[in-house]
Amino acid sequence: MGVFVTAASAVLAACATAHTAECVAEQWNAAARERFAEQRFGVFIHWGLYSAYAQGEWYLVQGKLDESAYSRMKDGFCPSKFDAREWARIVKGAGAKYITITSRHHDGFSLWPTKADDGYNISNTPFRRDVLGELAEACREEGLQLNFYYSLMDWHRKDYPAGKSARTVLGDQKGDYASYKRFMLAQLAELIDGYHPGCIWFDGEWEHATHNDDGSWERSLDWEFDDIYDFIHSKKVLVANNNHQPIRAKEDIQLFERDLPGDNSDAGFSAHQPVAQDRPIEQCDVIQKNVWGYKIGESSFRPPEEVVAMVVRAAAKDANLLMNVGPDASGRFPAKAVEVMAKVGKWFAANGESVYGTRGCAVASGKDIVSTRRGRTLYLHFLAPGVDEIAFKVDGAVKEWRLLSPSGQGCRADVSRAEDGKLRVKISRPEADAFDKVVKITLAD
Repeated sequence: MGVFVTAASAVLAACATAHTAECVAEQWNAAARERFAEQRFGVFIHWGLYSAYAQGEWYLVQGKLDESAYSRMKDGFCPSKFDAREWARIVKGAGAKYITITSRHHDGFSLWPTKADDGYNISNTPFRRDVLGELAEACREEGLQLNFYYSLMDWHRKDYPAGKSARTVLGDQKGDYASYKRFMLAQLAELIDGYHPGCIWFDGEWEHATHNDDGSWERSLDWEFDDIYDFIHSKKVLVANNNHQPIRAKEDIQLFERDLPGDNSDAGFSAHQPVAQDRPIEQCDVIQKNVWGYKIGESSFRPPEEVVAMVVRAAAKDANLLMNVGPDASGRFPAKAVEVMAKVGKWFAANGESVYGTRGCAVASGKDIVSTRRGRTLYLHFLAPGVDEIAFKVDGAVKEWRLLSPSGQGCRADVSRAEDGKLRVKISRPEADAFDKVVKITLAD
C-alpha cells in the first residue's frame, strides 16, 4: 500500500532558495559560483601513495607507521594501469560534471612533478608521469571541470607545525609556519598556473581547531587564510575549505562532509555548521561505504539507486554531491564502483534535466519525496517504493506534465486537482524498481 504525503502549505513561489548578497563577489567569482552550483554532481578521487598500502588514506597514522619507512613506498609506486582518459570517460558516463582529485593528501605526497618540495612527488617514483597533467587533458576532452583537493596539514614536512593528528607521526614538532606557508603558496601557484582548476578544495584545518561547548571555536594556529585566499582569487579560481565550521567571507563554496546541509546528523563533522544562504554548497560522501582511499577487503558499495537518491536529496537542498571513489595501486577504479557508476549514468541520461541547473524547492522536502525546480517547472522525485503520492498547493494552473523517467516498464504517473484545490500527484512503479521516478510539472504564469 502506498504512503500518502501532504504538503498543503507549500507553494511553488517559495521554492527559490535564498542566495542573498551577504558576501558580494566580483563578476568572475559570481559567475564561477553559479556554474559550479549548476553542475550538481561530481566525482571525488582519493588516490596517492597510500593506495599502494591498500589500507586507506590515513594508514600512516592509523597503522602507527614510521614516516620514513612509509615514504619509501614512493620508490615502488608504479600504477601501470592508470589511464586518465578512462577515468574521465567513466566519470562522464556516470552523469557527473566535474572531478575533484587529491593533488596532495595529508601524507604530503604530491601527484604532480612539483619543484616546491624535497622530491616527495610523482616525478621521483618509477612511474614518473604527471598524473594531474594527464587528467587535466582528459577532463578537457570530455568537457569535465577539474578541481584540486589540497591538504593543509602535512605528515611529512619538517616545517609543518604539528597539530592533533600530525603529532602521532611527527611528535610535538613546532615547525615554521612562515616557511610552510611559502611552500603551500608555491605549490598552489604550480597547480593553478599549470593545470587551470576551477576550485582549490582545502582539508585539514580542523586539526588545529577545537569546538567549545559555548559554540565558539578555539584555534591553535593562524593559517593566515586571507593571504592564501586572496592569492587564489587573484588567479580567478574558487576556494572551498572542509573545516566543519561556519563559512568565512572569502570562501566560495560551503562544504559538508557526509551530511546533508542543515541535517546536522554527524556531530563530528557538521553539527556546528550553519547553512550559508549566499554561497553554493557541496556535500561529499563515499560510494564504497566507509572508504575514501582504496582499502582492500572493504567490499560494501552503495547501490546505484542509493547514489541517485543522494544526488537528488542534495539537489533538493540546493547543494551539489561529490561522490568519492578510491582507485587501487594499479590506477584502476574498483570494478564494482565502475558498475554502479554506469547504472547511475543511465538514470542521468533519462532524468538529468531534473537535477542539472535546478534549485532546491520546498514543495516536497522529506526523505522519500523531494523536489527541485527550474523557473515555473517543478520536478517531483519519488525516491522510495511504496511512497507514491503527494498533494500540495501551487500558485498556478498546470500547463503540462509528464513522467520524466522512462515509463515503458509498468511505471506511470497521474496528476489531478482535488476538491480542496491541491494538486495531487500519484505514481505507480514495478515493485523491483527502486530508482528515483521523476514527474515533471510545468505551471502556467
